[in-house]
Amino acid sequence: MRTMSAAQSLARVRAEWGLDPTYDTTPTWPFTIGPITVPMPNFSWRRAAIQRHDIHHIMTGYPFTMRGEFQVATWEFAAGRYPHWGATFLLLPLVVMGLFWSPAAIWRAFLKGRREMSLYRPKFEGSALHLSLDELIARTRAGAQPRIRLADIAAFGCLVLQSAAIILAPAAFVLIALFA
Repeated sequence: MRTMSAAQSLARVRAEWGLDPTYDTTPTWPFTIGPITVPMPNFSWRRAAIQRHDIHHIMTGYPFTMRGEFQVATWEFAAGRYPHWGATFLLLPLVVMGLFWSPAAIWRAFLKGRREMSLYRPKFEGSALHLSLDELIARTRAGAQPRIRLADIAAFGCLVLQSAAIILAPAAFVLIALFA
């Protein structure tokens, strides 16, 4: 599968996971948590990002499950997130949620992302789907994995604080309104 183009690999993996092959172009997409599925608007920024996001799953080996979504979201924040505020607000809470689910896996995904590049970088604009997975992986890997640095720990801490703030902000506004 790695010698196929990224687009071919994406189609194959989506079929294996039972994902609708057109869900990146439909007006809504199914947001599922456990037994609950809610149709969500498929905004233009999401349609522009979702193919590369799903290829990130394939490149990193993170599955199309909730744990895999937590890992890919964390990896993307470290490797280069999609540059739209909507994507940030959609994915940022997944970091803290992932810490509750599997803290070691989230930490490893963050460190992996710090040493790699996401396909959201301008140099991959328009070309990512045409390259083979092997070529994409080679172009996004930084090489040898250096030791954990203080900057990695600080960046992870900042990301976790931002994630927690997004989750807690609505509750804080409600409390302020109730007690003001």
